[in-house]
Amino acid sequence: MTEQMTVRGTLKGHSGWVTQIATTPQYPDMILSASRDGQVMLWDLNEGKHLYTLDSGDAINALCFSPNRYWLCAATDPSIKIWDGQAMLWDLNEGKHLYTLDSGDTINALCFSPNRYWLCAATDPSIKIWDLEGKIIVDELRQEVISTNSKAEPPQCTSLAWSADGQTLFAGYTDNLIRVWQVTIGTH
Repeated sequence: MTEQMTVRGTLKGHSGWVTQIATTPQYPDMILSASRDGQVMLWDLNEGKHLYTLDSGDAINALCFSPNRYWLCAATDPSIKIWDGQAMLWDLNEGKHLYTLDSGDTINALCFSPNRYWLCAATDPSIKIWDLEGKIIVDELRQEVISTNSKAEPPQCTSLAWSADGQTLFAGYTDNLIRVWQVTIGTH
């Protein structure tokens, strides 16, 4: 006997390309989808129904849940929007907008640290790490360009993932490499 994949169903509601899908183990029967139509939609997989919509007004490039399960984070070109559904976790129809973080660059991917109040954004030239308590950038990781060509551009970061212990950040780049960033204790 071999395992195979079959179509379980189709979820219809977006009017633009679906750019991201996010899940969380705490709610295995629900998913979030984001689209170029500027909407984030919450779906009930048991019923196959759309439950709620948050409208960012701009095409969404990246989407993720925070580890505390109370925040949803979506990135539009240079901005990050964070919504809070804490009153009733999945009652996202209130869609209270907490604040917007501006990266200044196109955001390709997002991820929350599993053990800090950090949000990481993969932008074209760097990875920006915000401390969400202070709403400040605590680090910006830039890749050096090693080339004899004076017009050489640094590779773009296109994907991010933290290790389970939150000590290592893995980053995928347009030069076909995965760079491994380690949290270290600095002395300033």
